[in-house]
Amino acid sequence: MSELTLNHNARLTDALERDLLRGALERQPNAHPLTSLKKAGHAVAGAIGSFFDFIDEVNESMNRARAASARFSGSQW
Repeated sequence: MSELTLNHNARLTDALERDLLRGALERQPNAHPLTSLKKAGHAVAGAIGSFFDFIDEVNESMNRARAASARFSGSQW
């Protein structure tokens, strides 16, 4: 096969082309819908978890900022 790809003058015969195509089709993995759904579910769950982590971080930052502002202004928080 490497000699075939290096030789630019070589031409594929019908039989060789069919064999190459058959070999390529046999090597492809089978797509399982359940596996794809699980991957998509994990991705969505990860995105939702990251979003809530972001909201928690913003909330904590706002609380720290309010506490620092209250110290400087003298008000109770």
